[in-house]
Amino acid sequence: MFNSCIFVKYIKNEAYKILIIMSSKSKIRMSIGWIYPIGIFTSYIFLLLEFQLRRMLIQNGIEVRGVPYLTIILVALMFIILGILQWFRYRNRIYPVLGFLMGITTAQASFVFPHYNNPGLFGLTYFICFILIILFILINWNSLYSHERFEINSRRLFRLASERIIKADNGYTERPFSGGKTECTRDELLGFVRFLHGNYIIKPFYYENYVCLSFSMNTSLMVIYEGNEVSHVMIGYDGSVTVKLSDKDYKDYLEKLSFDQLCASFADIFIRFFDYYKKGYESRIMIELKSVK
Repeated sequence: MFNSCIFVKYIKNEAYKILIIMSSKSKIRMSIGWIYPIGIFTSYIFLLLEFQLRRMLIQNGIEVRGVPYLTIILVALMFIILGILQWFRYRNRIYPVLGFLMGITTAQASFVFPHYNNPGLFGLTYFICFILIILFILINWNSLYSHERFEINSRRLFRLASERIIKADNGYTERPFSGGKTECTRDELLGFVRFLHGNYIIKPFYYENYVCLSFSMNTSLMVIYEGNEVSHVMIGYDGSVTVKLSDKDYKDYLEKLSFDQLCASFADIFIRFFDYYKKGYESRIMIELKSVK
């Protein structure tokens, strides 16, 4: 027991160090999705500790069941609360439903432990809920997968845009930012947009005189109906580039950056990516995005 406790303490300390390093290097707040693996990892530690505590009580003659009820309930609450938090952040109803199903299923897990010879109704509902989770994920897989890919690449865009910004002389403003012009034809622009969309970098919205390239670290791109609902870059068929960032995305930066410089950086990024595309260097776009730390 002594060795297992030392091992658990070591793992916990190492995980804490990793989180400190990650948060110190990033200019952007940690994604809410990171709470899942962190929460599950932490619950595993509590699970081991509760098992050891209950074993000690049993060995000392105290009559307790070996099932770690406390940890199971805490994990169930974590899934439900995270589902609600994701609803408020992403506005996608999939997350609260999935969180509720996972929470209810986890709460009933104690009834299927070997200790119970006849789990009864709770054992049946546990397996029903478990099957419902699998079916729900399969049915909504495209939305779940697309959201994760879009958010990951949106975060990469925001990190890339902030890399060379050190000035912090003003804050957020509602006005669009004129980012200059680029040379393009209609077919080149549409091909470029299809490439970005196909790689889950932006979600496009097509209008009469321009294309709106939408991205966001907060609101799910799977539930928006207009490009201007989130951060976006508008590229006109005449080559004009306009940037508009949302207040929610801007507030995700851990420090107050120059808003004009940030918008100018986004314009430069998309003009540069478009230049890569026109020259046939599409792979450079993905390499540059994936290299952002």
